[in-house]
Amino acid sequence: MPRIAFVNNKYVNFQKAKVHIEDRGLQFSDSVYEVAKVLNSNIIDLKFHIKRLKFSLSELKIKYNVDYKKISSIFSQLIKKNNLTNGIIYLQITRGTQSRKHVYESHLRPNVIIYTAKHKFNLPNKKYVGYKAITYPDIRWGRRDIKTTSLLANIMAANAAYRKGAYEAILIKDKNVTEAAHSNLWIVKNHSIITHPANSDILKGVTRTVIMALIKRQKMKLIEKVFNIRALYKADEVFLTGSGSLVTPLVKIDNVKINNGKIGPITKLLAKKYLDKIINASS
Repeated sequence: MPRIAFVNNKYVNFQKAKVHIEDRGLQFSDSVYEVAKVLNSNIIDLKFHIKRLKFSLSELKIKYNVDYKKISSIFSQLIKKNNLTNGIIYLQITRGTQSRKHVYESHLRPNVIIYTAKHKFNLPNKKYVGYKAITYPDIRWGRRDIKTTSLLANIMAANAAYRKGAYEAILIKDKNVTEAAHSNLWIVKNHSIITHPANSDILKGVTRTVIMALIKRQKMKLIEKVFNIRALYKADEVFLTGSGSLVTPLVKIDNVKINNGKIGPITKLLAKKYLDKIINASS
């Protein structure tokens, strides 16, 4: 059965999916995107993805009417057509197609690309894995809160991590930790759970939003503040959150072991609570 994608109101063979060579997303990264997780063939946290999608489109002044029911229906159809159990759905909306120039025309029709892919999640109910990360300079542009496809700095960081046998790159700006190349980052210190404030220095992750609500529900101490690389190394626990990573423990950063190289209890608890929430919401 061929893999199916959705491009500009049509379901098409994945191998034949295409946009024009002068699409502004292709030439300028003039586009936004979302990646939603799929678990047991159910779309997870879609309402938060739609909310962030609307924000990104608005900030870039891309004129596209986001219809929740329509997007939800397309996502569901792609899950069925591709027989997807666990994986992700990728949605990209570009400003549209025009002759190449920096100034965009006002009448452009956005190009919409949606497809699914299989993904193996690091689940706490199976063999839960703690990973290594490296630190890397944060050289991204100044509006990291907009989820654009302009990800070259993230790619450089992620590949630097890969070359060193690490799962992720933790980004450092002026000696302070912002987030990771494709995840939000958290530390635990003296039972307090700490993460960077949601401002233009980070992307306000969907999983981050849900985890914050879970932390509050568990009556744990949550602190949003900027912290430095020393605090990162001295943390009792470190973990990542994201659509692909869910809640993923880090047990070594650069050459420093975290919690003696073991997954911490708070990380395990939050991972299990989040998985329970996903399963309950989709059942």
